Amino acid sequence: MSLDVSRLQHDFPDLLPEPLSRARGATAYRLKLPAFPWGREFAWGELVLPRGFPDRAVAKIMLSPDAVLRIPHVEDSGSLCIEGDPGPGCGYSANDRALLLLLAYQEKFLGPWLAGNLDGDFSTEPLNYWYIEVAKARSHADPVRAVWTVDGCPVRPLVREGLLVLPSRIVIAGDRDMPITGRIINSLGEARASQLIRVLIADIPLSHPLTPATWPRTASNLDQLLTGRLRPAQRASFRHPLRRRGGSVHRIVLLRHATCAFAYLLPGRPATVVELERGKKTYPPLSTPLPLGVNRLDPAWTVGRDQHPEVAHRQTQHVLVLGAGALGSPVVEHLAKAGVGLITLVDRDDLVPANVGRHLLGVDVIGQPKADAVARRVNVGHPATHVIPMDMTADEWLGNNTLAGIDLVLDLTGEPDVRWLVEQARRQHPCPLLIGWMEPYVAAAHVCSLPADAAWFQGTEDLMGKLGAVDWPDDVIRQEPGCSSRFQSYTTVAAAYAVAMVAENALKMVDGAIAEPRVISWVRGQRYLNDQRSDLALRDWAATAAPHDGLVIERSFP
Repeated sequence: MSLDVSRLQHDFPDLLPEPLSRARGATAYRLKLPAFPWGREFAWGELVLPRGFPDRAVAKIMLSPDAVLRIPHVEDSGSLCIEGDPGPGCGYSANDRALLLLLAYQEKFLGPWLAGNLDGDFSTEPLNYWYIEVAKARSHADPVRAVWTVDGCPVRPLVREGLLVLPSRIVIAGDRDMPITGRIINSLGEARASQLIRVLIADIPLSHPLTPATWPRTASNLDQLLTGRLRPAQRASFRHPLRRRGGSVHRIVLLRHATCAFAYLLPGRPATVVELERGKKTYPPLSTPLPLGVNRLDPAWTVGRDQHPEVAHRQTQHVLVLGAGALGSPVVEHLAKAGVGLITLVDRDDLVPANVGRHLLGVDVIGQPKADAVARRVNVGHPATHVIPMDMTADEWLGNNTLAGIDLVLDLTGEPDVRWLVEQARRQHPCPLLIGWMEPYVAAAHVCSLPADAAWFQGTEDLMGKLGAVDWPDDVIRQEPGCSSRFQSYTTVAAAYAVAMVAENALKMVDGAIAEPRVISWVRGQRYLNDQRSDLALRDWAATAAPHDGLVIERSFP
């Protein structure tokens, strides 16, 4: 049902009835404005019905451009950010939806704003408004596009060096010798990081987020701020970088609060020359300060969103992963995303076509060593972690190295010889061990978590067969044609349960949350087994899972 404007005007008399055409087929109706007090006004407001309203689009309130950055909850387009129109499919008529929006405009925005009750709302979403300011000032000729920080907010003001990465035009506010700085540059790739130019950064902590009313607007404002916050020697080194090695450099003021950050590129410093394959491109110096967006790439944010204080500890941990197969490769990526600082990945195999359907890697790396390719992918995508690939077998690595300095070993190979060698290495250098494996079809998956003083072998007995959930017929393990390799059948979707369980328990061990040996098993029910083949049954210890789609069972280690 279309909008009945006359009835809507009767219900909301401040709506003017004359329709106005707007971009992209939208229709607008002006709103009567009250008598504004001095200094608190905007030129006009409109009810806008986009093309497709009411069936496919949502109505909105638009305010005049002079409201942007002067009035809270106004987006850069002028759209007023309030809930009102419940949208298509809600069961309301077009008139009811428009009326709900108009009443929300009046009751949630106009009245409270006129009373001064929204004046503090700029501080609740400081970055939203800052990025509106950044977008307004941006041009294709800007020598810098953004600042990336790689560490936490400083305790006190400091002057530091950073790197302008060209042709990306990104400033990394991190010392060149910080490992994460180098890993981020590598992540950008040669096409985006072919030149590195030194910049100077005044890194200033803030006690409160900035709002439009408190943003520095001019070079003079910024200079006054630096005069008040920097020590005389710091001011001199920042104001006169010509006296430092390397000649004239770009200068950036970085203002950081615990929850947000703001940056300015100062005017008057050198032109930026980008070397291209076919000549050069020059970005001229600025005449006024350029506001810049700031992106946090420190691990506390990228992998923890400041909600997981354990990330700081994880950054110090070195995990040895044996096996970069269908289980090991995604587990490595999960550990990286969780903030583990250093991973050594050991696997000698190359990726073959038969691996592609259930591996982290794809067709683009067929024929390449799995460990190298997994490390390359994770190092490029997750610079909070450094993965060291070892293109060798586990017994070769263990024969040439000890577990000294390793905080956790993950054995995801499923190979009894590897388990034996790991036990011998742990006798020399006690180290926590996690053994993870999957049964055929992932009818069950298991994680055995062993603290440093707990052994896997009971005498000479390997416990893996004893801990399984199903007695498997011999023909479940398939022979690959043309070689001696054997494999078991399962899909990546089914394996996702095992990957999550292994990764979760590995992180618990990294965090020191597992003090006693234990076995965690994910066991599928009898219906799942029957879907695979008709002659399968759960062992007695796992029988409680039979009526369920899947059940997590925790057991004491034998």
